[in-house]
Amino acid sequence: MVEREIAHRIFAKELNDSSSTIHSTIDEAINSEGHTPNYLLTPVGTMVNRVFIVGVITEVDNVGTDTDTWKARVVDPSGAFTIYAGQYQPQAAIFLSSVETPAFVSVVGKVRVYKPDPGSPIISLRPEEIHLADEGMRNCWVTDTAELTLDRVDAFSKMLSLCENDPNSCNCMENMVIPSNLSEGICLAIDNYGTDADYLNELRSVVKKCIVSIDLASSADGDKYLDVVVMELLEELDKGKGVEYMDLLSVANSRNINEKAVDSAVRSLLAKGQCYEPKIGIIKPIS
Repeated sequence: MVEREIAHRIFAKELNDSSSTIHSTIDEAINSEGHTPNYLLTPVGTMVNRVFIVGVITEVDNVGTDTDTWKARVVDPSGAFTIYAGQYQPQAAIFLSSVETPAFVSVVGKVRVYKPDPGSPIISLRPEEIHLADEGMRNCWVTDTAELTLDRVDAFSKMLSLCENDPNSCNCMENMVIPSNLSEGICLAIDNYGTDADYLNELRSVVKKCIVSIDLASSADGDKYLDVVVMELLEELDKGKGVEYMDLLSVANSRNINEKAVDSAVRSLLAKGQCYEPKIGIIKPIS
């Protein structure tokens, strides 16, 4: 019996920064009785075939022509996952056809990579399971995913530090206590992405912001009141396509709400799934 691939907890940021795929070898295909999983390699060396995510589903569209194919957007504090479900994911397709957005959901799914020629690869998930969740489950997932991501980042950072003078970093890692699958992934990430300390620091910063966001989501009553005020501003300014962040700041400042308070409120609203970023610098309330 062939074991199923691990469903990795991974933030949207790390997944969407990925572009390289790793294909199974002939020997692996033979040993797995014909089942040949392929992997998406992330810039920190995670080899991903399946994922487990929890976030807020903000958009659902029927994009099918001959059949019902549903496309959904699920956001976590670092970004957004794209999900497709059709005739081969009947349970997920039924769920997406009837779910009311926004809502917390949990998803176990397989990673799919489409590489248009030319163009950047498009990363999406094909759900095996999708269920309604709640804020507590999402917060636990963020905490667990942050810990696992930082462990991978720290292992990568340690390798870069200890092996910086070694022309063959992979040989250097043989003396380090790193799981074999991660050390293999790190070597491949260096070859495919040239991952360096700058990217690791960027990802580390994103993860810390994810942790802060769930703290903001459970903040004190005064902060919750500020969330309500900023949400009302967003709804007031939104003409259907979202609100420019700088416009929001300008109006907020005119009403004696400082930039730091607005930033905290927006992060809190994003974490709670009450608004989202259709693109960078645009905040759109979910009504």
